[in-house]
Amino acid sequence: MAQPNRRTGKTLRLKPRHVLGGTIVALLIIGGSWVMAASFAITQGSTETGSGVYHGTTALTYWTEASAGVATQPGTAPTALSVTVGTPTVLAAAATNYAVNAWTLNDIGHFWKFTEATTAPVSTEVELQIAVSTGSPATVTNVAVYIETQATAPGAALTFTLWYDLGSPATATITLNSVTQVSEQCTGIGACP
Repeated sequence: MAQPNRRTGKTLRLKPRHVLGGTIVALLIIGGSWVMAASFAITQGSTETGSGVYHGTTALTYWTEASAGVATQPGTAPTALSVTVGTPTVLAAAATNYAVNAWTLNDIGHFWKFTEATTAPVSTEVELQIAVSTGSPATVTNVAVYIETQATAPGAALTFTLWYDLGSPATATITLNSVTQVSEQCTGIGACP
């Protein structure tokens, strides 16, 4: 594509890689789900308070987000999700908690609840790309975790809760600036983009 330069009058050619880069980003957004909780802050006190904005878009048809939020992490330490492509965590046959990062009882955690439909393809790997921005100035942590649907389709829809540990409530303030999550089905076990 050629465009004239206003200052020199010469014709400029745009390089195709710019168009390709935009196309790749568009395909990733179309192929997965994108979720963000923006400007969310929790302040310590006699009662924890929070504020923020939540936006969601289309998810994989069989792996949809039911809800997301911030709460005190419950009970027994959940199974840590695999961070290795090709060796995903196989989803349980019942609703279960999973840890995205190192987990501590009673820490404050950001959670996502995902519902797996009975129509989920069996033995299929899904990559979850998670970016969490905390603190001021902001520190962004990027994590990719891998799950695998069961070898037999579930008889009823199952809801799984994924926890990202934000830290101890004993700190003066926990600031969660933003969270982004993208889910993408892999073409085969160990074949995630």
